[in-house]
Amino acid sequence: MTTRYSTRLMLFGALLLSSVLAQGDASLSARIAAMAGHHLTFAQTQERLQTLGTMLDGAGYGPVRTRNVGDGTTVSRWYHAGGRHTALAFAGQAAEDNDVEVAELDGFVSMNEMIPTP
Repeated sequence: MTTRYSTRLMLFGALLLSSVLAQGDASLSARIAAMAGHHLTFAQTQERLQTLGTMLDGAGYGPVRTRNVGDGTTVSRWYHAGGRHTALAFAGQAAEDNDVEVAELDGFVSMNEMIPTP
């Protein structure tokens, strides 16, 4: 009985470890890109932005900076000072049919560079 339990525990541990290693193999840029979506509800866009923020926080990015643009789009920016990368997200804020576009860029991108000025 103890041997079967130990074997099951070892098998579960191996499966869990392989899952964690497979996740680690996926590049952060690919996981960021996977957060994009189309024809989303407002709640779905907010959920994606929250998930993205949690993922970036875990990867060493600083706090999010957010601005609303006149056309109803929210621009969110995170910066990783050590890696010198900027993550950007553009998300619609309508009740439905929103798009979320995300990208990771090299270097620092200022919020002023993305907001059109009159």
